[in-house]
Order: sequence, then structure tokens, then C-alpha cells
Amino acid sequence: MAAADYALRIGLFGGTFDPVHQGHIALALHVLARCRLDRLLFIPALLPPHKHRRVAPYAHRAAMIEAALADYRQSGGRVRCSRIEEQLPAPSYTYNTVQALMRQEAGWRYSLVIGSDSLLDLPLWHRIDELLQAVDLIVVKRDQVDHDQVDRMLGALAPAFVRDGDCGHWHGRDGRVALYLDDIELPVSSSAIREELAQGKVPAALPPPVLGYVQRHQLYGWKGIV
Repeated sequence: MAAADYALRIGLFGGTFDPVHQGHIALALHVLARCRLDRLLFIPALLPPHKHRRVAPYAHRAAMIEAALADYRQSGGRVRCSRIEEQLPAPSYTYNTVQALMRQEAGWRYSLVIGSDSLLDLPLWHRIDELLQAVDLIVVKRDQVDHDQVDRMLGALAPAFVRDGDCGHWHGRDGRVALYLDDIELPVSSSAIREELAQGKVPAALPPPVLGYVQRHQLYGWKGIV
């Protein structure tokens, strides 16, 4: 995403993934291809700082991602699950996660994948100024937030991003860039899937390996027939 020469360009797709579903997978594959990344990492949060409900245990959520990705050979193994947050203290702050990844592989260039709606809250994120100097941004359409709104929100950040014409790129400090993708939308939450599972229904958006995992471990109140 930038002119500098780095060993690998890595997308970071963080979230609760409670559970991971087809929308998450489709987005990951699209971002991988569209942004010409070398790899994209699903990063399940150990303890999300802003979640006020109980979530499935971390080990189960990570295992479901791994099961889902094993079924998608077309990524060539370039979409993976990282359990990095399992090694970090709670709560799961993105800054801490990125710093831990950079200690492991200092020469890689990291791009944080977020929904356009998250730009509103981004100034409140833990150590956001330092985070924005460490990563590029891949902003994905969400909740009817349009291109002009994205431009205003990126421009209001500190450090700010400056729009580069109408090409969907913004430039920030120290060569950092932001890219806005409006040709795919960040998936809705997994709450509807959890509700269906609790009713013994089989959600259409749930990858078969994930459904099998849910059934075997009786997650989300599953009472259906295996």
C-alpha cells in the first residue's frame, strides 16, 4: 500500500468473532485480493474492552476461525488465525496487539481493517496516536457511512489523513496511508446467528465446519439434533 519496501504486507482483522461466519470470510478474502496483501490475520479478541455481554470462551472462538479457514483453500493459506492476544494481558487493546506482532516480525507492514463506523470512535482508542503511526488503515463500508463522511473523519484524526484526489487513498504521517473500500460492506454482528442456534436452527451464514464445532461443543445454547 506504500512505496516503501517491506518484507510482507499484513492485514489485521480483529473482532470478537462470536461466532465467525460467511460474511467475515468473504470480507477477508476480498480485502486480501483488493488490497494486494501478502497475508490477512483474523485476530480474535481475548477480552474485548467495550463488550458488555458474555462471549464464548476464547479457545472456542479461535478454534471456530481455524475450522472455517481450513475449508477455504483458495486463499492459499494466506488467511490465517492469530492467537497473539492469548499471550497478552486483558483487556484486548489493538495498540498492544500491534506492538506484540511488531516485536515478532519487525520488518512487516501492518494494515488495520476496520469498519467506517469505527472511525467515529477511533480517537477514543487506547494510545491511538501511536497506533496510527504504526499501521495503515483499510476502512470498509459500514452502516451507510459515505465517502465524504469517511474523508471528514480521517481528516479529523490526530495524526490526520489527507485525501489524495478521488482515488480512495489518504496519506498520513510517516508514510502511513488509509484506503477506503466501498465495494464490500463489513458484516453485521453475529447476534442473529447466536439467536438461531439457541433456537435449534441452522443459520445459513454459518460455515459447515463452524456449525459442526458448535454442535459438538454445545455452544450458544444449541439444542438441535447433531
